[in-house]
Amino acid sequence: MALALALACHRETPAVALQVDGGAEATDPPPEVERRLAPERDLWFAEGPGREAILARERGDHGTALAKLDALLADPALSRDDRGAAQWLRGLEDLQRGDHLAAAKRFDEARQAPALAKVELRLRLLQAQALLDGSDPAGALALVDALDAATLRGSPLQGDAVIVRADARLRTDDIAGAQAEYRRYLAEFAGGDRRHEVTAKLARSLSRSEDAALREQAIELYQSLLLAVPLSSYAEEAERELPRLQAARPGKGAASREFERQVALARLDAMVDRSRYRQAIRAADELLASKGLTPLQRCQALFAKGTAVFKQRERAKSRPHFEAAFAQCKLAGAAGEDLGVKAAYQAARGRYAEGKHELAAQAFESLASAHAKHSYADDAWVLAGESWAEAGDDARARKAWEQALAVDGDMLEEARRRLLVAAFGRGDDAEALRLVDAGLASSKPSIAERAKLHYFRGRALQRMGDVEGAEAAWLAVLDAGPLEYPALQALSRLRELGDRAWRGGIARLDAPAAAGADATAAPVGSDAALVLARLGLGEWAQDELRSASIKGWPAAYVLNQAGLYTGAQKLIASMGTTWRSTPPAQAPREWTAAHPQPFLELIEPGEPRLGVPKWLTYAIMQTESRFDPHATSFAGARGLIQLMPSTAKAVAQQAEVVLRSDEALYDPATNLELGMHHLASLVARYGGGDPAVALAIPSYNAGAGAVEKWLAARGGLDLDVFIEGIPYDETRKYTQSVLGRWLAYRVLYGEQGTAERVPYLALRITR
Repeated sequence: MALALALACHRETPAVALQVDGGAEATDPPPEVERRLAPERDLWFAEGPGREAILARERGDHGTALAKLDALLADPALSRDDRGAAQWLRGLEDLQRGDHLAAAKRFDEARQAPALAKVELRLRLLQAQALLDGSDPAGALALVDALDAATLRGSPLQGDAVIVRADARLRTDDIAGAQAEYRRYLAEFAGGDRRHEVTAKLARSLSRSEDAALREQAIELYQSLLLAVPLSSYAEEAERELPRLQAARPGKGAASREFERQVALARLDAMVDRSRYRQAIRAADELLASKGLTPLQRCQALFAKGTAVFKQRERAKSRPHFEAAFAQCKLAGAAGEDLGVKAAYQAARGRYAEGKHELAAQAFESLASAHAKHSYADDAWVLAGESWAEAGDDARARKAWEQALAVDGDMLEEARRRLLVAAFGRGDDAEALRLVDAGLASSKPSIAERAKLHYFRGRALQRMGDVEGAEAAWLAVLDAGPLEYPALQALSRLRELGDRAWRGGIARLDAPAAAGADATAAPVGSDAALVLARLGLGEWAQDELRSASIKGWPAAYVLNQAGLYTGAQKLIASMGTTWRSTPPAQAPREWTAAHPQPFLELIEPGEPRLGVPKWLTYAIMQTESRFDPHATSFAGARGLIQLMPSTAKAVAQQAEVVLRSDEALYDPATNLELGMHHLASLVARYGGGDPAVALAIPSYNAGAGAVEKWLAARGGLDLDVFIEGIPYDETRKYTQSVLGRWLAYRVLYGEQGTAERVPYLALRITR
């Protein structure tokens, strides 16, 4: 079946006038200035109940999906292919309701549709699984036994076919055959997504054997689950079954007790990883109270406990635990050296949290000097500088940050940022220029960092009276990263220089595309993925992409078409940033794929109604959740734009919006409505409109109280330096990320010419 990409839509834009400080007007923008629209999703059903059913399924509205699919299937004029697609989706709804045999019949009909030939294997396995769950294992076995090796070769479903065959053999009393298939899966698909499930199934089957050797294998399999997935239901099953299986063994020996300690440590680490901090603290205390722990194991348990306390924002209280961990790691010798360094580093952070900044600075410096080759050395120098700055010793702070620069590690950019903010803060423009020139001479800066360095080079030159040099530097920002946050600042400065400079900046964004291949063209072998994407079956489409080794932009296109915007965002983030140096007019499909427009029907009317600057909601949503309606932060923030339940309740009460439960925050309409209300209130707090955005964004992340505190201390700084000096790392990066994405959405989807789309950030902070 031929499957082609849907082209992005375009429409004519009105003549644009470029006028700054009384400059001359320019009309009739080039075609590249036309508004770009995100490609429409090319779903299987272009309109009507079929399309509505796909979208309803995606938002979890199974009642609507069921009704729409039944209405569609009642149409006698429905084509064979469309009927097959509808039966597939309707069968999935049957599974949702637990009617497995009805689902199996629908999948069987769907398999006969010619247009679904590329996905027949997936439908066959769905049918077989439905028969299994509907108590027809013989029918399921017949379906999978009819498959030949050629059909399965290279398919992402090979492993699933083995599991279905094994389950079917087990339920038809072919125990040995089932065990052989489970072993085959573990041998051939050792890294498979379902390996723990299969391990548990094999262990369960072996545990019922009368053969002592097979029961011993079951013990080993269950023990492996306790170590690999200690908080899973499989581990719970292992804990239930192991006492029975081990009852025939001699009494507990040293090896058994050592294994129990290993399991306890694995469980403790898993609790911390899953943000179960209170549970982790209790588990650590129980483990530390037991006998037989080695110094290294005590170090690991104490470090996990300290981390759990630290993550609960009790940083000062975490210090004693990290110091105790460090002492135990030291006793462990070389085996504990790495974790010991990390424990000492965290203990120093605890000192800082206590307000003992000079002691913290000394601890960080001692650590960095004693372990100069450790990956934490440059981190320690950076925090030593921060500690000295808080202690009021600016000279020693600068010296520490210069040491971090000399280490040339992964904290180099952070050290330079702090030195740069300090230089601008004290008016040392020559030092600021030296820092950025040294950074630009390095081969290390990322696209965003290089753009930032060019921007601050322009600011230093401007302050030193070299306006021509400043203009060149700001144009270089647009060459480095045309839609990054520094580009927004650079465009604002070019606008202030006058019409000629402003035109030069806009020309960089509107540079026409050269002829070349379409980076997002559908690749060979993607037919199955595209079929699944068009049906809204995104997770399965993703499986097909991985199996066919389809990556990059073609894969991102398919994921967006499937409504898997979060998956597409993660994929694009993994592709590097080189493409981001290309102007949007030269790579419109890449830029629109990276900045999609889900939930446009909610946001487009909502922003003007509530007073949110155009496209700001998208920039917030992309940064907060990557468009995942079900996102939940470790702190409990929920949904598309990550609202805390307490904040949502307060906003709902003030806005007179019904919020039925905390779970309602996972509903896109509810989350966006409350989020836009909240965002609008923050924008209004700082005067409203575009000028308020730069302060509203950090307020959204850190709270308005924190921003007011920073303004009271540093509000006299220029806005660019103020943002660069936001003391919370998360909030600073968040603010710059959202501002850059706001620029991108404005430029990509604005309705006028490029000059009118670009927001303006004044240097002076006004409130």
